[in-house]
Amino acid sequence: MNSILELKNEVITQILHTIRHPYLNQHLQAPTIDDVKVTLLINLLKEHNFTSDKIVHYCKALMIHQIALDTHEKVSTFEGTPMDREKKQLTVLEGDLYSGLYYDALSKTGEIGLIRELSYAVKEMNEEKINLVHEQFSSLEDLFNCITVIESTILVHFAKFISAEESIKHIEQECLMSRLKKEFERFSVENCSDFISQFQRILGIVDLTKTKEELSKIIQLQN
Repeated sequence: MNSILELKNEVITQILHTIRHPYLNQHLQAPTIDDVKVTLLINLLKEHNFTSDKIVHYCKALMIHQIALDTHEKVSTFEGTPMDREKKQLTVLEGDLYSGLYYDALSKTGEIGLIRELSYAVKEMNEEKINLVHEQFSSLEDLFNCITVIESTILVHFAKFISAEESIKHIEQECLMSRLKKEFERFSVENCSDFISQFQRILGIVDLTKTKEELSKIIQLQN
């Protein structure tokens, strides 16, 4: 099991098996596994000569942690109907379940240092998520720096943990680009994220077509 594709398939299979829960699966949408981040992690670990078993172990733990964070973030999107409130409660429990699975995976192998390192990452991420909602960014550079931390900090702190600081810039660039592409693909009049709101305010535009044009230009320049 040496190829990137084989490792990725094994990681995804193990993640789906670990987070499977019949009741949650019946009532909630299946969580998304970020393909870009899985690939970045596998490449990072292969470059530093980790065994296949270790690659799968770390990727599985870190991506379950990422899924837990993403799941907790979904809670605020539910409205106030009784069905929405039930989904909100289940989503909180779902996120807590995934967090427990992450801690279990790393604590069983005695990797308390990594848990500590990633706790710093979560703190940084949450600070920038607050800034994304409330901060009045003065430039696109500041906005992109915020997004970069939100998207890459888990992987960046892991890279620091394994002494792979030379890979950090690449990780940050790839994670930012992935987020920009997602924002472009899902942006519509009905779906205007905090990022898009900040993006439009900085550029002084509100038109849907113009917003997508400007975002497309930036994505092309970043590629």
